[in-house]
Amino acid sequence: MFQNYDRGPRHGGGCPFEGRGRGGRGGADVLGELRAQHPGAQLLFVGAVNCLRHKPFSAAAEAMRRGELSLLCPSMTDFASGRYLRQVRDAVAELAAERGAKEFVVLFGCQWVILSTDADLLAQELADELGVTVSFFDDSHLVHGDHA
Repeated sequence: MFQNYDRGPRHGGGCPFEGRGRGGRGGADVLGELRAQHPGAQLLFVGAVNCLRHKPFSAAAEAMRRGELSLLCPSMTDFASGRYLRQVRDAVAELAAERGAKEFVVLFGCQWVILSTDADLLAQELADELGVTVSFFDDSHLVHGDHA
């Protein structure tokens, strides 16, 4: 269920639509790659609002306009308390109902890694509760060592 789409050893940034992207590729390439690997899937970025500073807003805004991408920015209190997990469930349920999505790719960052989020358990719970398929895209800075 957990997927890490590695795009090369010279990763220059940690967020999914960061202008420089991995391996020197643009962030829009990452979104395109995810859409190609998961046609029709709803992309859901879950991360702290400060993570948005890494993204070229044009790529994210265009994907949002097309209804392919949504943003969920839990507070630090939400992450610390575990409330973000319920927020993800609620967001997936809402998007499934509104957009008829049956497949989701949840893009996440450093907070999920630090908190050791059990992505497989969350995916199973969402499948059981909502009948959707969820995979995860780990694009955290911590995993890729770009803060060394």
